[in-house]
Amino acid sequence: MSRELELPTINPGKSIALIALGMGIYFIYLYYVGFQNVIASLKDVDLFFVFVGAFLAIFGILFDSLAWKELASKFDYKVHLADFFMIYLSSIFMNNLIPSASFSGETARIYFLEKLEGGSRIDMPSATVAASRIITAIPFIIGTMIGLSYLVLATNAPVWALATCSCITVFLLFVNAIFIGVCFADGWLERIIFALLDQLEKIFKVNIDRYECSSIMSRFHHAMNMLADRKRTLFISTLWAVAGWFFMIMVAVVIFRSMGISVPLRGLFAVYAVIIFLQMLPLFLPGGVGLVDIVMATLFTAIGVPTNAAVAATILIRLIQLWMLTAIGAISTAYLVKKINQTSSKPTLRNSVAKSF
Repeated sequence: MSRELELPTINPGKSIALIALGMGIYFIYLYYVGFQNVIASLKDVDLFFVFVGAFLAIFGILFDSLAWKELASKFDYKVHLADFFMIYLSSIFMNNLIPSASFSGETARIYFLEKLEGGSRIDMPSATVAASRIITAIPFIIGTMIGLSYLVLATNAPVWALATCSCITVFLLFVNAIFIGVCFADGWLERIIFALLDQLEKIFKVNIDRYECSSIMSRFHHAMNMLADRKRTLFISTLWAVAGWFFMIMVAVVIFRSMGISVPLRGLFAVYAVIIFLQMLPLFLPGGVGLVDIVMATLFTAIGVPTNAAVAATILIRLIQLWMLTAIGAISTAYLVKKINQTSSKPTLRNSVAKSF
């Protein structure tokens, strides 16, 4: 079995067709709400705050990159922060164009990190990505609980909104507990991978080297345990992740400020809990286009925002956090691929930490 990891492949024709489908659904929704009313709300927007929101979104990604870089530094990766930043943007591009429960983006992160380091291993970069995913879930889950408490105690949010947030909170706690078990518990990952390999061998009539797979998983567990022992590293990484999550929420705050509307921060916690959850699902629509927009506008209405303002704010927020970041991610992906192609012929020595594996 080859250790070589490949960059996820995008089908432009399929992606464009699905985006068109999602936009079609969204335009039907806008017709129902009223185009003129939404346009009137957009005309009152202060563009200065929109630009501030765009910068906040970029800084949010930068903080997430710092959280990941802090973990990777424990394996002596020499990749610059600028490259971590662009890799993170590339993962957003991949996730939005290839809906796969974020796995396409995580695969891109593993691929680019190891290629920029000049290696071909997947155990250590996989460990840094897995650990960063666990850490970035911490502020998300805490924010979800705060938002849910706010909806229950301080608003007249409909039952469906409360039930949705409650189910998402429980589900995320369950999923993250399972994910942590897979990363650290002896035998969990092996049993899952070997069960999948059994099915792949039956379907494709191939033989896969189980010893090689077991060796990779053993090194992955070793790398995860090394990170778990670095308490200071985990603490600093968590602080950066909290900052990244907070700046993501602040994009919505300044967008509503641009319209002269004040929305409780705790209410936005609840809305973003649902939205991020939807974006994590392997929806067939790239970036959840159309569906996520409708749900976001509906939830803003549920926490007291007028419908027209909720739809207008959703358009601006998604313009920044979906379309702008995806466009920048596409540019970053092209840059990273070019950089890897230019440096692939240059040998790079792995550090002593890697050799100890």
